[in-house]
Amino acid sequence: MRAKVLFVWHMHQPYYFDPVMKEMPLPWVRLHGVRGYNDLPYMISRFPLVRTTVNFVPSLMDQMDLLTSGTVVDSYHQLSLRTAQDLSIDEKVFLLRNFFSCPYDSMIKPYPRFAALWAQVYGQPAHTLENWQKTAMAMTTQDFLDLQVWFNLTWFGYAARKTFPEIDGWIRKGTRFSEDDKKAILDLQMRILAGLVPLYRKLHDEGRVEISTSPYFHPILPLLISSKIARRPRPELSLPDEFAWPQDARDQLRRAMDRQESLWGKPVSGVWPSEGSICPELVEMASLLEISWLASDEEVLKQSRPSEKWRDLSPYHTYVIESLPKSPRLVFRDRGLSDRIGFLYARYNGTEAALDLISGMERVEQVANRGDHPAVIPIILDGENPWESYPDGGYLFLSSLFERLEHHPRLQAMTVSEAVQEVPAKPLAGVASGSWINHDFNIWIGHHEDNKAWDYLGKTRQFLESELRSGHYPEEIIASALREMYAAEGSDWFWWFGEDFETVQAADFDRLFRVHQQNVYRFLGKDVPLYLNEPVQIGGPDVSVNQPVDYIQPSIDGMVTHYYEWTGAGVFDAVRTQGAMFLGDPLIQKLFFGFDSETFYLRIDFDPGILAGSPDAPLLVIRLHNREELEWQLPLRSGALDVPATNKSPETKVLWACKKVGEMALSLKDIGLLPGEWFYLTVELSNGQSLMDQCPRGRALPVRVPDERFAQSVWRV
Repeated sequence: MRAKVLFVWHMHQPYYFDPVMKEMPLPWVRLHGVRGYNDLPYMISRFPLVRTTVNFVPSLMDQMDLLTSGTVVDSYHQLSLRTAQDLSIDEKVFLLRNFFSCPYDSMIKPYPRFAALWAQVYGQPAHTLENWQKTAMAMTTQDFLDLQVWFNLTWFGYAARKTFPEIDGWIRKGTRFSEDDKKAILDLQMRILAGLVPLYRKLHDEGRVEISTSPYFHPILPLLISSKIARRPRPELSLPDEFAWPQDARDQLRRAMDRQESLWGKPVSGVWPSEGSICPELVEMASLLEISWLASDEEVLKQSRPSEKWRDLSPYHTYVIESLPKSPRLVFRDRGLSDRIGFLYARYNGTEAALDLISGMERVEQVANRGDHPAVIPIILDGENPWESYPDGGYLFLSSLFERLEHHPRLQAMTVSEAVQEVPAKPLAGVASGSWINHDFNIWIGHHEDNKAWDYLGKTRQFLESELRSGHYPEEIIASALREMYAAEGSDWFWWFGEDFETVQAADFDRLFRVHQQNVYRFLGKDVPLYLNEPVQIGGPDVSVNQPVDYIQPSIDGMVTHYYEWTGAGVFDAVRTQGAMFLGDPLIQKLFFGFDSETFYLRIDFDPGILAGSPDAPLLVIRLHNREELEWQLPLRSGALDVPATNKSPETKVLWACKKVGEMALSLKDIGLLPGEWFYLTVELSNGQSLMDQCPRGRALPVRVPDERFAQSVWRV
């Protein structure tokens, strides 16, 4: 019998969608959708004798639905749609900083105009904000239109290019694109995205693709069961307070199975636990959920040896836990072969890479194949990210590989479920706890940033549980809060905490991790605690906030009475800062803040449409956090008011006026703030039913009360 080659292509993106603000700040679902997600079914369809497994994370499918239904437009798509001549300077800087986010050698260099734009931007001196702005101002409207086009055009994979000849037409055109060209490109992206599920469903119905799943929001299941499990492979690991919610692990699995069945019309049989993370408790949980197979990494299998009698454990067999009734079949990826595709072959000629992989599989077959007990060769890897680095998106490699596998006399490519039905299992006394990375969990827990994040998560989960037990919430509110809790449990946020990996979008991931938890409170109608407005990651000073440099004494009349009224105040510019993330046009555009010797002053500049005098104008909610939290709910209507805090004695009042801007004065004595102390400020717009805007978005504004040193510096000036 031929050895069974088991490809599992894992398709996953973090859960970017914020259901409260209706935002998706990053574009990777859409862009991978027109590349890796679309290329694979195209390639499989060309080779009917090659059967394979595709592992979809349900939260990825949810985001595809959101995009194709028009429920949300990701922020990069929004900015791509913006007419180039209407771009603000901050939007132009955002384009320069983010619209080259792809590998240079494979996705920029091959296209002369895109490469010239790259050289124009990155051939400049070190990029301070001032230099970014100078570069932007030196570029033409056509430069920015071409950049908008090329960033989206370069992401089309080979399947799209072979299916839609107009793509090569745009590539040949190269420059001087029109707004109509750009719109056609973006429309085609959405058309391709909408066709993905039907493509996979057809292959699935024909038996050429098996669909498997991961837990719903891609959490590390062993760490949900108990964060102490992280010490099994690494006893010395520093851990946070225990996070132990096995019911969440079970529910993330169960919901994933249900979502996949509703999507594909039949139950899925197998699970690739997020990052191949596994433990004995998870295997038992899977058996109770009647999951047929689980996959992990060969290094976890090696750690599963209870004694020397298991020294012949090999990833080229399937296993069952001998003491567990209805044990799922356990499959362990060949690390060497899998990682060659993910990390090595992009530097090879595609045909040579395919021959090398075939040779590696033939060597396994020669050693491990045993007559009526054929070997399995599990090759499990990321199905989306490797192809960006291949010069042709992996076309030559995969077509050469699949062509040779179709009629290979010793190797047969099949789905995992087919293999576990055909190949007898070996007994395994037990399975170790670990993931595909170093057979441990250190990527996601143990570093002080990771542990801080787990403490955040634990507090939010405990709060949610106590609220659910009160029984005072409608089912739809509970469902929304639970979804956001489960989204916050995803592994991706922890991937970027600590020192293991770096990304220019680290602040986005940090913010999203906290936003999902903030939304748990918002859905339940509760105030968001201060710690969820504080970034997990430890960085330098917040350069987006300019602290006060002089005392001020503005008139609280809701107007900018004269030019110098707020000179010397601190400033937070939401338009510019959100331009760094492009979260759309903020309703709260700028905050000015400052002091005299006795008073804290705050000015809020709004989008003019908010102050149009509508009778159902939103409410402004200002929260100040120090040793305790104070809140004021302020109407957006003309006139000056004394407004008491909603959660303290009536004496804690602010003077508030709103006309052209909002202006507030607050006695430092009334709130007990001392010179040199820091406090934190959040400003929100609410329509009574939902949050409309928050400033700063997803965090708090740090403010320091002036002390004697501040007074002396002002005097010297």
